[in-house]
Amino acid sequence: MLGAMHGELNYNSPKSIAQFLQTHGMAPNRRFGQNFLISQGIREKIVGLLELEEQSNVWEIGPGLGAMTHMLLDKAKNITLFEIDNRFIQFLTILYSEYPHLKIVNGDVVKTWKSVYREDGLPDRIMGNLPYNTASMIIADLIEAGCVAPRMVFTVQKEVAARMRAIPGTREYSAFSVICQFACTVEDGGTISPGAFYPPPHVDSALVVMKPHGRFNFSRLPLVSEITKALFSSRRKTIRNTLIRSSLAARYGQENIAAALEAGGIDPGRRGEELAVETVVALAEFLSETSSRDDSWMV
Repeated sequence: MLGAMHGELNYNSPKSIAQFLQTHGMAPNRRFGQNFLISQGIREKIVGLLELEEQSNVWEIGPGLGAMTHMLLDKAKNITLFEIDNRFIQFLTILYSEYPHLKIVNGDVVKTWKSVYREDGLPDRIMGNLPYNTASMIIADLIEAGCVAPRMVFTVQKEVAARMRAIPGTREYSAFSVICQFACTVEDGGTISPGAFYPPPHVDSALVVMKPHGRFNFSRLPLVSEITKALFSSRRKTIRNTLIRSSLAARYGQENIAAALEAGGIDPGRRGEELAVETVVALAEFLSETSSRDDSWMV
């Protein structure tokens, strides 16, 4: 029944989507952040930004009713859908039952993607219209585990996109900014108005295009993340006061932290939000090397 009804579903029509959902006892779930992209132009733009190649393996997070998915079927070698809503999973399973190169992963993507990553390896593309309340967590989780595809295109809340691209010293600059920019260049793919969705959200959305730049050693990311979270734990405190009261001081010692700041030419009286990603990475490098030298004396 669901599969047969797909022929009556117009992805560009709020009325058609609402009628389809009502007929099958469904409704957009706020908890899952479900807003269906009804703009054909925006969907085509996303496909263009993905720059798909014939042999591309693609992950799509939150396919919903498949408005984006059907545009990928003839453009990708393999497609993996991550969907949390069992109602949509039932529909998608029937709809795409004849496509052996497509598989559906049931559950919260934060809890399921790692097993797929271990089994299938790094995809060539990752995309998704991400829930506003979990978008930053999903992106950070992928990056911190090293799952950074050659090209990633996400739809996020406009304020989240601004944080991802923010520069030091601005209000938007945050620990999340550092994590994103440590791994990737983050490009502005354009703003999306609420009217491009059904139901329309109360805020503007934005497209972000993420491409790994390879400038930093990923083995340093855990320490970079720890330093960054300490620096932004209290934006009003100085770098010195923040770091010497953090767990880093217990592990590396206050003298080594002071030496790291001096070696990097960092004024300890500045605030953490003023430090560029490169500077945070340099701090991590210094502390790591110091720890290695200290450990060598114990051998």
